[in-house]
Amino acid sequence: KDPNSNSNLAYGILDSPPWYLCIFLGIQHFLTALGGLVAVPLILAKDLCLQHDPLTQSYLISTIFFVSGICTLLQVFLGVRLPILQGGTFAFVAPSLAMLSLPAWKCPEWTLNASQVNTSSPEFIEEWQKRIRELQGAIMVASCVQMLVGFSGLIGFLMRFIGPLTIAPTISLVALPLFDSAGSDAGIHWGISALTIFLIVLFSQYLKNVMVPVPVYGRRKKCHISRFNLFQVFPVLLALCLSWLFCFVLTVTNTLPESPTAYGYMARTDTKGSVLSQAPWFRFPYPGQWGLPTISLAGVFGIIAGVISSMVESVGDYHACA
Repeated sequence: KDPNSNSNLAYGILDSPPWYLCIFLGIQHFLTALGGLVAVPLILAKDLCLQHDPLTQSYLISTIFFVSGICTLLQVFLGVRLPILQGGTFAFVAPSLAMLSLPAWKCPEWTLNASQVNTSSPEFIEEWQKRIRELQGAIMVASCVQMLVGFSGLIGFLMRFIGPLTIAPTISLVALPLFDSAGSDAGIHWGISALTIFLIVLFSQYLKNVMVPVPVYGRRKKCHISRFNLFQVFPVLLALCLSWLFCFVLTVTNTLPESPTAYGYMARTDTKGSVLSQAPWFRFPYPGQWGLPTISLAGVFGIIAGVISSMVESVGDYHACA
């Protein structure tokens, strides 16, 4: 960093952090995007008739993680190479929910009752998989519109008329779809949510200039102590880890309620223990894993509305990051 610079940045735009720091910075970036990545399949789960099948929900989440990783690598090596994690977009959630709310796709009554549904039965598996296939087909066809717009150069033409005055409100509006999901999830235990928010604000805003002594190994000095802006570089990672450890202590001591219907039960760290024991440690998602996608005209036109929103969202994201 330039010693004559007045910037408080730990690293400038042209600086390259050490490889071991890049690993933790990547994990922090992933954890920051974790809520948005997980929220998409969880929001769709109810309309896919999967609200009583957490194991299949875990398969959807693992698939979106895997595909997001592939898309991020493609963006880093072949795309614009901005430090952006490619994840699921909320622009597609609203039209997807609208399509699944049509009479033809409403979940049967027997899938809504936890005592009646058998999540391993062929009838139930076909119920949710045919909805997934319909969504996949509509998104695949509608995404061709986005590719055509990109290849046409229309975005480059529109960039002549796009400036900070249009980008700032666009970025603000992009986060609006997260409010409902964030509020309902935070409401599971407002105490833990408030603690996490407090720690992130404390680390990123008030302790960012505190230099923390950390052990470092170098070729010249070997093992030595160096001072590092730990709170400025890892505010989210530290806050999430501390909040989880706090929940773990409350779980081990049974301070948090053990009854699934009690307030605060979902803050326990062992609520998904059954999924951890049932789900495979390694799972490779592949195209067509739930069957051949199906296509309907109504679904395609519905998702095209999401494609248009996604293009506006992308212009704002990439412009702001650049």
